[in-house]
Amino acid sequence: MAFIFSTNKIPELESYSLQQRQQILTLAAHKLTAPEKFVLNLLKLFMLVPPFLFLAQLDGILFVVSLFGVLGVYFILLRPISLLFTRKYLSDAIKLYNKLA
Repeated sequence: MAFIFSTNKIPELESYSLQQRQQILTLAAHKLTAPEKFVLNLLKLFMLVPPFLFLAQLDGILFVVSLFGVLGVYFILLRPISLLFTRKYLSDAIKLYNKLA
């Protein structure tokens, strides 16, 4: 299973613009079940707590540089995980989006 970092790499969404892909992904995210949302939020929590505990011990410019590094890595890792969770609901979200549009 390959990680997808961009929505234009998802075959089902290739024919849509960036704004349309974002709307479809939002619809798919709303279809996540409660346990899936719980697991996704736990993963986010586990990704955030250790780096921020490390950041709490830093001072000055090292803190700022490390903060941007941690946030960058967080968003780089979060996107593929979120896409992985919402991918199974894409077909329903595309149908709903086409019906609404």
